[in-house]
Amino acid sequence: KDVASAQWVAVSSSSKKRSHMAKYLMEGTQYLFRVAAENQFGRGPYVETLKPIKAIDPLHPPGPPKNLHHVDVDKTEVSLVWNRPDRDGGAEITGYLVEYQEDGADEWTKFQTVPMLDCVVTGLQKGKIYKFRVKAQNIIGLSLPDTTIPIECQEKLVPPSVELDVKLIEGLVVKAGTTVRLPAIMRGVPVPTAKWVTDGTEIKTDGRHKIETDNYSTVLTIKDCIRKDTGEYLLTVSNAAGSKTVALHLTVLDVPGPPTGPINILEVTPEHMVISWRPPKDDGGSPIINYIVEKRQSKKETWGVVSSGTSHTKIKIPRLQKGCEYIFRIRAENKIGIGAPLDSEPTVAKYMFDPPSPPGKPTVYDITENAATVSWTLPKSDGGTPITGYILERREASGKWVRVNKAPILDMKYRVTGLFEGNTYEFRVFAENMVGLSKPSPSSDPIKASRPITPPGPPINPKLKDKTKETADLVWTKPLKDGGSPILGYIVECQKTGTTQWNRINKDELIRQCAFRVPGLVEGNEYKFRIKAVNIVGEGEPRELAETVLAKDILSPPEVSLDVTCRDLITVRVGQTIRISGKVKGRPDPDITWSKDGKVLVHEKRVEIVHDLPNVELQVKEAKRSDHGKYIIAAKNSCGHAQAFAVVNVLDRPGPCQNLKISYVTKDSCMIAWESPVDNGGSEITNYIVEYRQPNQRGWSIVSSDITKRLVKANLIENREYFFRVCAENKIGPGPCIETKTPILAINPIDKPGEPENLHIAEKGKTFVYLKWRRPDYDGGSPNLSYHVERKLKDSDEWERVHKGSIKETHYMVDKCVENKI
Repeated sequence: KDVASAQWVAVSSSSKKRSHMAKYLMEGTQYLFRVAAENQFGRGPYVETLKPIKAIDPLHPPGPPKNLHHVDVDKTEVSLVWNRPDRDGGAEITGYLVEYQEDGADEWTKFQTVPMLDCVVTGLQKGKIYKFRVKAQNIIGLSLPDTTIPIECQEKLVPPSVELDVKLIEGLVVKAGTTVRLPAIMRGVPVPTAKWVTDGTEIKTDGRHKIETDNYSTVLTIKDCIRKDTGEYLLTVSNAAGSKTVALHLTVLDVPGPPTGPINILEVTPEHMVISWRPPKDDGGSPIINYIVEKRQSKKETWGVVSSGTSHTKIKIPRLQKGCEYIFRIRAENKIGIGAPLDSEPTVAKYMFDPPSPPGKPTVYDITENAATVSWTLPKSDGGTPITGYILERREASGKWVRVNKAPILDMKYRVTGLFEGNTYEFRVFAENMVGLSKPSPSSDPIKASRPITPPGPPINPKLKDKTKETADLVWTKPLKDGGSPILGYIVECQKTGTTQWNRINKDELIRQCAFRVPGLVEGNEYKFRIKAVNIVGEGEPRELAETVLAKDILSPPEVSLDVTCRDLITVRVGQTIRISGKVKGRPDPDITWSKDGKVLVHEKRVEIVHDLPNVELQVKEAKRSDHGKYIIAAKNSCGHAQAFAVVNVLDRPGPCQNLKISYVTKDSCMIAWESPVDNGGSEITNYIVEYRQPNQRGWSIVSSDITKRLVKANLIENREYFFRVCAENKIGPGPCIETKTPILAINPIDKPGEPENLHIAEKGKTFVYLKWRRPDYDGGSPNLSYHVERKLKDSDEWERVHKGSIKETHYMVDKCVENKI
């Protein structure tokens, strides 16, 4: 029996051996067992196990630790590490026993038991050799040990190390004239020595430099820093165990040096000059924030400030006096102050170039009713500086000249718009450079603004789209040029092979579209076709089809292709519309059928079939779960047949679970089991919801709502009845529930009672027999016993019941017997 239960459960009642395997135990549960012997006279007393037995796998000591080795050695201690054993013996490892043995000794000395995978063994003697071993321990006992190699305890050398202030590593910034201290803390065994180096030269205590070093620190002091002290200082500390080098960075801020010369004079005019320079080679350790630009006339001694706030290295100096000679100077400024100046060479404020000569006589072409294109030639001279653009003017006959362009024209032609149809115009051009405008060019010949109209160009890319034995379908693209007038339509002409005459097909009216079906062809003949565009002027140049056309029907077997979205699995939810679309080709037009599961689909309330060749579509509205499956589209004509299929999955809630069973009922629990639904609704079952209620309740209570297995234990209250129900749930939602038809009662299980003992005849007469018996030794778990009495004649095989209802006592009077019958 379970130690938590008062009821004993029979494991075996017919075993003749003195041992028995108890099966179907629940892991982790504690059990008591009892055994009784039985012979023909009855069952003897029980003998019980003294202690509960827990249903778990057998336990063993763990395996030995792995890879035991030392990671550090000192004169009085050794640091050990190891890995977990390969096996824990079925129980958690509670610790590791660490022991050591001095070289030459027979006994192992226990140090301590540690919970982790490392240990520092202390209390050792310097110069002696030791071996160490470690054993793993669980509740069963100790494992075999893992042992190290012999290890000697000796003092270790410590390589030197250096500790610096973070500010020194990131870089120390000071102003010129400041005294700087660069301290560092040294550590190591033995005491390391220190060496300071900068720019590859060792620093000694001399002049502005001073080095102070003791056993634990070293300090470099630099007095009255100058700009040249900026750089990287390397500190190297060393001892017998090694060396360590660290870098310290020092930046000394000062005013910047002079800008880098010379000053370039980029542009000179009588009113202004444009100058440029390069930044200083040394910015003083701080970014240049601006430049101070000054000017003075060569004959004067005073300087005038041009700009004191520019950060650019190029500036325009205005308000100069024509013909005067000027000197410019520039000083750079950073946050420390203003640096030394850079002076320019004396320069006179005057033009260095001349205006260009006039361009050539303009030519006018491509004239329309409101625009014309004007072109001209280069001037003979650009005046010594590049031409920056052209100015174009126009005038009507005997009118004033009017400027055409707002911005200078960079090309040597210009499209003039805004002309008035019927007016006569002349044009002239000016060239411009940095000095100014040239004289005007000669005037162009007069032109009149009028609309030019020509026949349209040929149609583009005419080709055969389709044909039969009597017709040919032609398509083309409109011409690139309409000749200045809208295209009114098209003419299609035909030439029979073997003749030279072209016959017009559309004799009565022009073709408005870029497509036409040519009728009246004779089967078996070959034809050539050409097409002309027509505008208000007349017919344009024709464009002929590249190939001849043979009048015959085109035959091709059916081709079926479904849309990309229908080629893989089509998934919809219940109530949505299933759409399967594609294209069907073939000549002649094929017959199309849709089918599913061998049944041909026809148009009905929920099914709509659209055939607008080449496009086809099947729609199944208000999808049901039964609509899932394989849909086949088949196309057939006289040249063959083809088919394609699409697989549809209709998502719905899962169906009801199967075979709900209640078992292992006790007074406080029972086991509920069931099988998966036949239909999972097209989606994987995510969980099951189990609920219960008592007969006098309407509402259901949840046992569990996130079960993934098909078995659960429910906790009950003794002597109460319960109904249970289970439903499956997928990503769509929960399905219908399956319920138990009859309630179960929360009581411990009851077996059949044993046979009544000592049945005998207490008294008998002519027509009666008085029977007595004793209660059975085993009542099956229920003290409420009742008895049934049956009788039969000696030579008969059938028993008959001699009373109605049940008998509670252990005696009964059987009457209505027949005298002298046995």
